[in-house]
Amino acid sequence: MNTYNVNVKTATPESPKTWVKSPENLWLARKSDLLVALAKIEGDLMMYQALDRIDARMDIEQIEEQFFCPQTAAEIVQSLESMGAVTTQPVLDMVCSVEVLASSSEFWQEIFSGALPELTVFTNRAAANRERFLASATEGLKPFSVMVEGRTEYPEDDPVYGTYWQDGTISLGRAWTIAEAMDLAASAWLRDEWDPREQGEDYYDSDFGRDMGPLRFYPQTFIICDENYRRVLTGEVDRMIWHAHVTDPAELARINAEMEVLYAKAALEGGWDNYETARQLRVKARKSGASIVNSAWMGHPEVAAAIACFVRPELREWADKVNVDRLPEALTQALMQMATLCDRRRTMPLLAFYDALTASTNKITHAVVASVTDWSAIRPKVPAPVVGAWMQTRDMLLSVYGEEYGPDVWRNARHSLSEFFHMHRQMFLTGLAM
Repeated sequence: MNTYNVNVKTATPESPKTWVKSPENLWLARKSDLLVALAKIEGDLMMYQALDRIDARMDIEQIEEQFFCPQTAAEIVQSLESMGAVTTQPVLDMVCSVEVLASSSEFWQEIFSGALPELTVFTNRAAANRERFLASATEGLKPFSVMVEGRTEYPEDDPVYGTYWQDGTISLGRAWTIAEAMDLAASAWLRDEWDPREQGEDYYDSDFGRDMGPLRFYPQTFIICDENYRRVLTGEVDRMIWHAHVTDPAELARINAEMEVLYAKAALEGGWDNYETARQLRVKARKSGASIVNSAWMGHPEVAAAIACFVRPELREWADKVNVDRLPEALTQALMQMATLCDRRRTMPLLAFYDALTASTNKITHAVVASVTDWSAIRPKVPAPVVGAWMQTRDMLLSVYGEEYGPDVWRNARHSLSEFFHMHRQMFLTGLAM
């Protein structure tokens, strides 16, 4: 019987008066399913115990089932506890009965190392566990999911070889509407936080003796799907733009043909072990077909309306933060240019962004040198506001390049400034000697 399609009063299957698919009803249905499964496991454990007692012969399938029964029992009990369903004495009695039958198994002991607690301990945890289940169930009822495709970095098996990258996907959550899903993606884009690790997941690998989980995630494409996993809309992460649907049959045919050629080339390159070339061709094919979604959503008015109403967020983190008070005009312009660049870093091609950032750093360096008020001292005298601007430059560079590369980039910038100071002071001293 379908537990999600049951009349509450009559318990008649396939009744037109069905349960509303609410989080509370899902909790009740899940609890009922788990208790039925636990009762069956209890019966199986008792049966196998009786068969062992009379030395009955069992076939291979029965032996395997007997071997894994305690593991299934422990997982069911764990699920009941995690959803806050062990709150009555009859339920606890069934759980304890299963514990007696299964606790000698190593599978049971892997999940429950000691004796199960008393009912009061279960009930004290139940409310919080039930709330977590209901929150998760509520999230699961939302029809639209927001995913991000990109590249995930992992540690190599041998630390000597560093890390490697492979295609990966992370979930941003679910939404009730397409517009809400788009806002969810925009919010993640603004935070610029892409955590590839699943909450609560243990990535420690005993074989390697260290954490082997994902290290970083580089996002590339937003993907919004419906509850049936059909693609609804895609977007480009770097520029935070959404791809309008292609509905013209001729254009669809052209794009599909182009994708087919690219995938064929990728397969050929992969056959010759040119894996990176093959990957790049597949990426190009996916980009070509970014505007093609499932036929059920192609050109859908709800999607078109959501795209029309979407307001792309503007980043002004650094532009609003930098202090240009009492700075020379050239330094003010260079500092504001860098702040604007840092705020636009996700809307520009990476190579163009880093080239522009390097040029902006050089402009600031020259402007700092030009602000020196006295070259006669061993250490040239620089106005305090200019020193503050140089420190703001450091903060922006460290923010953009991160902990791994930021210190080296800042060290190079300081070295460049030092060389310019030395060169200009030598010119000053030479002028005095003449």
